[in-house]
Amino acid sequence: MDVHQFLKAINVTKRTAALTAAAAVFTMTALTAPAAATDVEFKRGYADSRYGQTHYYVAQPEDGKVDHTPLVFFHQTATSGQEFKPLVLNMAKDRLVFAMDTPGYGMSDRPENPPSMSELALSMADALENLGYGADGAGPVDVFGFHTGVFIAAELSLHRPDLVRKVVMSGVGYFTPEGREERFNKLPRDKKISETGEDVMKVWDYSVNRRDKRVSFERAYEQFLAMVPSAGKGWYAYHGVWSYPIEERFALLNQENILILQADEYLLEHSRRAKRELLKDTDMIEMMDVTGAIFDTGSDEFAKNMRAWLD
Repeated sequence: MDVHQFLKAINVTKRTAALTAAAAVFTMTALTAPAAATDVEFKRGYADSRYGQTHYYVAQPEDGKVDHTPLVFFHQTATSGQEFKPLVLNMAKDRLVFAMDTPGYGMSDRPENPPSMSELALSMADALENLGYGADGAGPVDVFGFHTGVFIAAELSLHRPDLVRKVVMSGVGYFTPEGREERFNKLPRDKKISETGEDVMKVWDYSVNRRDKRVSFERAYEQFLAMVPSAGKGWYAYHGVWSYPIEERFALLNQENILILQADEYLLEHSRRAKRELLKDTDMIEMMDVTGAIFDTGSDEFAKNMRAWLD
């Protein structure tokens, strides 16, 4: 369906016009979706932000019927929005879904200097505004943050409540102040990309050689390609992560609008502690059967719980 057909197929109100404008950006390049999601279009595009161009993936029902608030994904360091692909395709069966590449990762432009979490969130606000959302556009979106993406989602909701309706967090990196300081001081600030290809081979080892055996080579290779651009500068976002005053900032969140949706993964205990100490009034769902390559192997479980809570 081209853009003109899509415009004719729906009633273009102020809200749907902005959704259509966002979808129209992506007519140029489509990525093939798995057979199980042939009712979903999966494409990609760019939006301007303060660091240049922000790349994102976008998916929606093929018939253009979107029944719920749009959903935006923010990824961990140092991957890209590509890591969410199976879950994006699942959630896009009834809504418009974006998976953003954080500045400096995937195909998004990199800041000249390592940014704070606040700066990364504001860059995402730029992109979403330019896609037609916010108080002067189609209204707010729902957001999902994983690891680093948790802090981007939290900061976006604090800085721009007109852009965020509900927040889903997964993998809340609640380290002690001493642990954060130690990791911050160890960041490889003087690292240079090796001419031997060592940095790229490390990404290959992480994405392909050490992948969960339930993940196909083709899927692992797809994620490898998305991670290569950040090789050598993959630590940039950790500058913001390890300097993030989580206790101070999370105290300002509207906890009624937050869900912690947690698989059995690296930050499980950190998320539990964040719930006990920082986010006492939030909902929390633990999915202990979802472990290893969680968005590839557990997308149905994630989607079921997200739909029930968001909608």
